[in-house]
Amino acid sequence: MSAQERAVQQRDPLAALVGRPTSYLAGLLLPVYAGIMTWLNRDSIVSATFAIAALLFVAVASLALVLRSSPLRAPLTARTHALVVGSALAAMIASDLSMWGSDPYLRDNWGAPAVGLFIVALAPYRPARELMVSGLGSAFIAAFVALVRPDSFVVDAPVGVFVVVAATPILAMSLGAAAFVDVLVRSLDRWRVRADRVSTAMSGARGDSIARSVQQDSVTVLNQEVVPFFTALLEGAVVDEETRQRARAISNEVRALMVADVDRTWLESVVEQAGHRGHTASAAAGAVVTDEQRLAEHMSTDERTALRAFIVALHDEQSLGDSGAEIAITPAGARCDVVLRARLDSELNVVKGPLAPFLAVVRVMFGDLQVEHEHPELTLRFSYEQR
Repeated sequence: MSAQERAVQQRDPLAALVGRPTSYLAGLLLPVYAGIMTWLNRDSIVSATFAIAALLFVAVASLALVLRSSPLRAPLTARTHALVVGSALAAMIASDLSMWGSDPYLRDNWGAPAVGLFIVALAPYRPARELMVSGLGSAFIAAFVALVRPDSFVVDAPVGVFVVVAATPILAMSLGAAAFVDVLVRSLDRWRVRADRVSTAMSGARGDSIARSVQQDSVTVLNQEVVPFFTALLEGAVVDEETRQRARAISNEVRALMVADVDRTWLESVVEQAGHRGHTASAAAGAVVTDEQRLAEHMSTDERTALRAFIVALHDEQSLGDSGAEIAITPAGARCDVVLRARLDSELNVVKGPLAPFLAVVRVMFGDLQVEHEHPELTLRFSYEQR
């Protein structure tokens, strides 16, 4: 994935997911608002074609907003932002043209408020600077449209008044949204800096914990195999060829376990630990990571966190089948391809179910994520840069 943008969705994907109902509601209500205002001003309409076109453009903007803000399509891109705002601007212009020369009050025009509301609905997904630029550009267009037709209004006022009235709804809502996003992203960045400092300070303690864990594993192996063998020798067992073969086998087993512990990647540890947390022990045994070149080590911290959270959630939701999960990582030029397969026990809805928030985070961190769910098989495909 490319460098993160200064957008709430990419800094805090769960916050954007929580805010999605607002975008969904805006996408549903704005066409209704446009339709009601068009009906109330039907006596001022001189071109039904432009009026219908305006409503169609609003529908396009709403449809794009609702579909592209889905967690499975995250992150919402600048192209989608341009499509939504562009369609809203086209609706505003078409609405003005439908009442050109017969619109007595500028306040009756619904186009400018609709553009502002669409920009507000995009706030959780796009950077503050982009929201501000689209707001200023849209306000300029709204002001220009009002500037070229002041004679059609019945109010006797300076042209500048019409310009201000036309541009203010867009400016107020877009600049307010941009300011909110900027403050929130700055707050998230400060929190991340503090969290990184704490993580660095605790790295020594984590190292001691890992060392104790490795020591405990080694002691377990010794107690199960080595200690009984030497105890038997001390009790007077005869050292014969069979004894030597057993000693050689124990030595090879201990060596293999030690090498496996050294070669184990963070991903293999996560899968194993998540399996033991799950509802069946066989799920843990069936979890397999194929990463012969240790490519998991090339993931960034954020990518590791997102994938780890999804794997743990997959086990905690008690939906993983006895066969567990399979994760394969292969090189693909400067990137690494990942395929995660899991067999689910339950009819889990990965889009709206308990896994949805975790899947949304994975979708943001790995922009090319592809999800295939044909019960009981769940397959995730994505890639990341080698760092």
